[in-house]
Amino acid sequence: MPCDWFLSINEAFENTIVINKSRFITTLLPIKDYDDAIKKIKEINKLYSDATHNCYAFISNVQATEQRFSDDGEPQGTAGIPMLEVLKKRKVYMTLAVVTRYFGGIKMGANGLVGAYSSSVSQALDEAVLVKNQSADILKIKVGYGIYKKIEDCVESYEGQVVSTEYGNDVVLEVAVPVEKSKDFCDKTIDISLDKAIVEKIETKYFQFKI
Repeated sequence: MPCDWFLSINEAFENTIVINKSRFITTLLPIKDYDDAIKKIKEINKLYSDATHNCYAFISNVQATEQRFSDDGEPQGTAGIPMLEVLKKRKVYMTLAVVTRYFGGIKMGANGLVGAYSSSVSQALDEAVLVKNQSADILKIKVGYGIYKKIEDCVESYEGQVVSTEYGNDVVLEVAVPVEKSKDFCDKTIDISLDKAIVEKIETKYFQFKI
């Protein structure tokens, strides 16, 4: 079953750190599926063909069951797995992480490499713009001008988001509300409007909430 929520990125992001004179370049890329991840890994390998190593990790489905990693010549278990563990711990899916290493002449040992590769991915995720993909009900709400601002405030209080607003004889809001809070939100909307609001469920899907 798909998870209730996961994090991802929408745009490519790159971050560089230097540890013991080795340069570690972390590239984060959004991916659609396994094949897309493999394609982008090949592109990174071509871009950084002169690097000492191009190690990677990714989770390419929302169930988090499709996972791949590579040490790309680093000692076994010192790069790909630590990178993957960061993605798993932070629930970052549908995202490819590639850490490109330019060797600086100082050997780091197994523990040092594990720390370097995991830190590289962690710091990149700290700096990148992430979105929260959460199972949500998409609702259309028709209300009068006198209370639509209260409905907008109610959406926010239920950790939802207003998708669009149309102004006509009435105000029509399209909103996304986390599934587990949707029923209570609908009940609250009816209460606020004194039973005058018209609430229609459009669909249930993963929606990207800002974090």
